[in-house]
Amino acid sequence: MRLFIKKGTRDKLFNQAKDGGGFQSIEVMVTNNFELAVPEWERKDWLELYPGWDYRTLKADGFQVGALMALVMQANPPTRQLLDSFWKQLVALKKSAEEDAGVKKEILPGGMVQLTDKDGYKIIRDPLPHEIEVD
Repeated sequence: MRLFIKKGTRDKLFNQAKDGGGFQSIEVMVTNNFELAVPEWERKDWLELYPGWDYRTLKADGFQVGALMALVMQANPPTRQLLDSFWKQLVALKKSAEEDAGVKKEILPGGMVQLTDKDGYKIIRDPLPHEIEVD
């Protein structure tokens, strides 16, 4: 799997970060076959990130993992299919972190999910897709 970012958007992203943040829309592509996915005339517009990577460990905090999960959930079906093994790893990390924190989940009548932490605080909300999927 190879990761690419559209040239120009990378510079905009770095400049935005230097100026104190904000959100920037960027184009990224994850593909196993760049040459098939991108016409030859457009290839010069893409920059490969981390060429030669096979599998590496990423370090992320809970907020970053949540943001990645949200991005994958919002992706179009072909992208979600491509990221399926990554998605399963994110879900496993989330479940592990919830277990470590003593979070209990319960599906309530009507389909809502109730989360209770070790101190007894409760949150009731709509379930996320991975919370109702059958393993």
